Amino acid sequence: MNTIIEYLEWRGDLSLEASPFNDVDAAILARFAYEPFDGIVDSSFRKSITVDKVCNAMLNLPDLDKKVLYPKEDIRLIQMMAVSERFKHMRMSGFINDIDLERQTQFSAVVFELDKEANYFVAYRGTDSTIIGWKEDLNMGFEFPVPGQLAALEYFEAARVGLKEGTFIVGGHSKGGNLSIYACAFASSNCQDSILAIYNFDGPGFTEDIMQRLEFAAIENKIRTYVPQFSVIGMILEHTEDYSVVSSNGVGIMQHELLTWEVTKDSFVCLDKVDKGSRFIDHTLKDWLAGLSMDERMQFVDTVYKLMTSGDKKNVNQFTENKLGSANALMKTYAGLDDKTKKVLRDTFFKLVKSAGNTITVKK
Repeated sequence: MNTIIEYLEWRGDLSLEASPFNDVDAAILARFAYEPFDGIVDSSFRKSITVDKVCNAMLNLPDLDKKVLYPKEDIRLIQMMAVSERFKHMRMSGFINDIDLERQTQFSAVVFELDKEANYFVAYRGTDSTIIGWKEDLNMGFEFPVPGQLAALEYFEAARVGLKEGTFIVGGHSKGGNLSIYACAFASSNCQDSILAIYNFDGPGFTEDIMQRLEFAAIENKIRTYVPQFSVIGMILEHTEDYSVVSSNGVGIMQHELLTWEVTKDSFVCLDKVDKGSRFIDHTLKDWLAGLSMDERMQFVDTVYKLMTSGDKKNVNQFTENKLGSANALMKTYAGLDDKTKKVLRDTFFKLVKSAGNTITVKK
């Protein structure tokens, strides 16, 4: 099965003039946006640096393997981008990476100047390995807008002012896809006129009442949503736009990783629909959320966050580093909860189990 890495080998020597920007290119930039640009790409939109220089600087970092999501795959991606004629001359600017525990937000974005004709790609990073990043995702089920969405809108409008007048493609993976849609939907009309396309790669939707707002209707025909055959994150909440299903060589939830998606010459390998497991989770989660009030959703998410951060944990990777210690910390924190909070947690879990049963019954 051929993936983004193979695409870079096949098409990496073709400039955008020789072969126009396509959906796979958008996915590559959305995935590349996860890399550690801190101290390399400037926060100003007026100071730019080429992709190859960024890649070489990252490859010289002594602890690069600790700063990326998947060392082997990410380092290979960085190496390929450094020598790709298609990408290496693109200029990067406006990098921001903000993690704010008090505001409960994890936000990161960067701009790629695609060519010398003032055509840009605004890439919003998805959820990283920080627990606060996952907390913000869950907050979307009861809070609108979350701080990350407001930051995305502010960032896009700042880029529109700070860069030369031109056209924009906006996109992101996971939460980054959601932020892309929000930023474009609520941007000023002048900003919206400059948008060519909006890419959402397996990103969560919005609550149904929010999706009915006129702001979303104004950009719906520009949204291109892709999900893998076993999609979980992308099925969360509601989508009004159509979406395409991509074949993936990943197993289960790992299909969320863009580097597992199958590509052809210049597009994704698409299927008719998501698989049974994805549909089961989708129906179960929607039934579960429909049975919870906004207060119940908030109490549940806040309690789960409190449990996850037990023992001063800030990163999900810390759970695998010390499984026994993590389990003990979780149990100790749970034991310290008051009876009312414990009951809310138990009742919400029981409702989830009931929703799974309802989905099985409906399917039968």
